[in-house]
Amino acid sequence: MRVKYYYSSKLARKNRKPDNINAHRIPFPKLAREVIQKSDILLEVLDARFIDKTRNLELEKEASRLGKKIIFVLNKADLISVSDLKLNYDLTSLQPYVLFSSKNKIGRARLRQVINIEASKIKFDQVKVGVIGYPNTGKSTLINILAGGKRAGTSPRAGFTKAIQKIRFNKKIIILDSPGVISEDEINSINAKIVKKQTEIGVKNYDMVKYPDLIINEIMKEHSTIFDKFYGVDSEGDVELLLEKLGRKWKFLKKKGEVDYDRTARKILKDWQEGKTRKS
Repeated sequence: MRVKYYYSSKLARKNRKPDNINAHRIPFPKLAREVIQKSDILLEVLDARFIDKTRNLELEKEASRLGKKIIFVLNKADLISVSDLKLNYDLTSLQPYVLFSSKNKIGRARLRQVINIEASKIKFDQVKVGVIGYPNTGKSTLINILAGGKRAGTSPRAGFTKAIQKIRFNKKIIILDSPGVISEDEINSINAKIVKKQTEIGVKNYDMVKYPDLIINEIMKEHSTIFDKFYGVDSEGDVELLLEKLGRKWKFLKKKGEVDYDRTARKILKDWQEGKTRKS
């Protein structure tokens, strides 16, 4: 059975129950397939911190079936140690790839070069470059940097882009910006690992998570001291102790002097999603 995909605009509607027939739900492959089919080259934008978690293998498979060239853009490279990445991750599976940072424009010249090289191999008067990837990996911001101006709308919230946008790269090349897609089985999942993944990569915003303390606990299982080092506390690996100490430190207190655990947890997740908290 083919996996169905839905666009992330669904996730931007907080506390809304799914309708039996929802016109805002756009299934894969309707728009995603259209972008892939229309494009001569594809940029798959990945979060350099979570490469495997932000790879969309279903989209890659579809692109491969249609013979489309994929350039992998490892965005948010300013939030990682590049030397550690090259040492610990097999980048030969991502060829060609470009390390990129929308924040400080790392890799901008290199990406433009790679796009032009691949475009020169295509014997059309106009070459279309489609941009695909998970929500909130920075696709629209990347396009604005490449295009030299604010051409694509941006937002820190997943699901902001809801339709295909055409942006001129140069006289020969047109960029197609598309909404991010996630698999149907992830949309309303309450599985802790899936929710953790969605929160890590920004598909589910910090203010949309039902149990933020559980997500922090899952992150701590993988990176035991990351929050202690960043905030300068000693939680002894205990999420409740972490929330207690930080809640009092930030004065996130309720009327009776008790720590507001929910507010504290969401502040931690916000810092994590905004890249302030780096992986150890």
